[in-house]
Amino acid sequence: MSILDRYGIKEVADVTFYDLDSVGRPTNPVLYLDTLKVSTIEQSAENTSARGGKGNPELIAWDYGKEITVTLEDALFSPKSLAIMFGNGTTTKYESTANTTAFLMKTEKFVATAGATVASATAAGWNSKFTGPNGSVYTKYDAKFYDENGSSVASLTSGKTYFCTYDLKISGSVIEISGNTFPGTYYVTGDTFARSEASGNDEFFQFIIPKAKIEAANTITLQADGDPSVFSMNLRVLRPADGVMMKLVQYSIDDPAAGDGSAFNLYHNHVLVGTGIDPVYPQG
Repeated sequence: MSILDRYGIKEVADVTFYDLDSVGRPTNPVLYLDTLKVSTIEQSAENTSARGGKGNPELIAWDYGKEITVTLEDALFSPKSLAIMFGNGTTTKYESTANTTAFLMKTEKFVATAGATVASATAAGWNSKFTGPNGSVYTKYDAKFYDENGSSVASLTSGKTYFCTYDLKISGSVIEISGNTFPGTYYVTGDTFARSEASGNDEFFQFIIPKAKIEAANTITLQADGDPSVFSMNLRVLRPADGVMMKLVQYSIDDPAAGDGSAFNLYHNHVLVGTGIDPVYPQG
């Protein structure tokens, strides 16, 4: 590689999050993001200087307090990505089966078209079925009716507005966010391309962050118009035990026949889960 080689980077990165073991090594992948809109890396630092002489110019400068932050904007979300952004990364799956039933409560507003008791609310124009966005129809369970003041009612009057709360049988994932659950710290890699000015060809480029803390401040925007919501994840790079906060790797993939069989594990980013033993090279 020559010092005259120049490259451009434009393409967004595909980013992988790994859990860390007790000594700070990456283990199993917990999140893979390949629908990012933006992935940015920003480095900042404070500085101070010694001044003196006529005009009091700067004579010597010192940098300190280095910070590296990473911002990821995803076009899509998954239960796991939301759990990592807003909680401690844990999701709980609920399913309605032959032995258990999971319910979710919903509320709707309707205007009664006739007088009726709540036991025969369908005669007053209430629909006992829920229609999903795909046209599928589902049963409403345990319906309760309230007037405009939020008081429970036993009968419905034509022309008046009512609220109905009911349950739906569901299967889904639940992310619990409490006052003592915060996003965790992960080993992060991002894969993208760097394009050579000379050849116009893309070459592999990866950033490696051994210890990244996901910041707790996050926003989900729900709006009726405009562009769809993006899901932003802000990472603060921490100092690992060896002091290397980030690695930027530009590389090509060698022919399988290259090398003499000896192992030089430059950027191996995982260990065998549960063993704590690094893989042996070369591998067949």
